[in-house]
Amino acid sequence: MKALPRYRIKIENESHLSEIADWSVTMPQAVGIFALLLIITVFIGGLIVAFSPLRTLLPGYLKESERSATEESLLRLDSVMVVYEQNQNYIDNILRVADVNREPTDSAALVAVSREINPDSLLTASKAEQNFVMQMEERERYNISVLAPLAADGMTFSPICSEGIFAEESKKSEEGVVIMTGDSNVQCGADGTVVALYYSAPQRGYVIVVQHGRGFVTSYTHTGTPLVGIGDVVNSGQAIALAPGADSKGRRTLSVRLWHNGTSLVPYDYLGSPFQENTTPLPYDASRGIL
Repeated sequence: MKALPRYRIKIENESHLSEIADWSVTMPQAVGIFALLLIITVFIGGLIVAFSPLRTLLPGYLKESERSATEESLLRLDSVMVVYEQNQNYIDNILRVADVNREPTDSAALVAVSREINPDSLLTASKAEQNFVMQMEERERYNISVLAPLAADGMTFSPICSEGIFAEESKKSEEGVVIMTGDSNVQCGADGTVVALYYSAPQRGYVIVVQHGRGFVTSYTHTGTPLVGIGDVVNSGQAIALAPGADSKGRRTLSVRLWHNGTSLVPYDYLGSPFQENTTPLPYDASRGIL
């Protein structure tokens, strides 16, 4: 095998004719020594730059005072962004509630909004707000259980449809669903005045709002062709619209809402059909003519 060439490095003191150092290395050894010296040099240079005033000469270096001011500004900016997000969420909620064209499920499906809301960024309710909510809930319960029945005493309420019935699942709901026949009419629940009438494309029908006495208001959604106009005075049991159109299953359903002084009530408690309440379903094997 061919021997590797060797190189000698000799250091002599010519004044005294003495030899100080003498190294004999091969080419790989020389490259390794050079690389080691380079690494040591770079390491020592980095230590000098990091722990000496020379670091101030580096491009982009900030003084200690400037660095502290920058960090403080970043912290303030972060705090401002948090407050901005809270205020923006509050404004978005107001705009969402004030949007008359929004779908009825928008307020309950907050996850569907275009901008993701971080729950940690929402403002927490203050003590005054909590007390206000408690007072309003207590007032609403009192209005539903005491004030509304007292105000309804002496008023004449009639069923929405003489041949229609409330769907069983909506008897205790604030949105009553009345199932009607094709040859029946939508009847006014009590004496009052028509205050709003318009066509709703999402509901595929007309919406009629009637203001009654003693703070009662009713709303009929998904009706057929209206038989009254805005400003007309209507009586209890008067036909105000034709039956709604049939859906894909052939059912004709009407939605009705009832309020008293702004508090939502259960329509079935006031507008339910007495025929539906007093009717007892017959067993399957009952003989004809026997009740």
